[in-house]
Amino acid sequence: PEVILARFLGLRVAACSVITNLAAGMTGAELSHQETKDMAPVGGARLATILQRVFQDGLPERKVPA
Repeated sequence: PEVILARFLGLRVAACSVITNLAAGMTGAELSHQETKDMAPVGGARLATILQRVFQDGLPERKVPA
């Protein structure tokens, strides 16, 4: 609903996610919620670095189609 409202208001929208266990369930190894919790800060730090680089110089202006 937030994206729909933002687009209605003419705002640009982006989304991203952090995958903490890319091959979960594919190796036959037992899945662990603790492992996911342990890796979340690592993924968060990587995402923060990426976003800082992307937004360092700002985004170019562009018209959003109605």
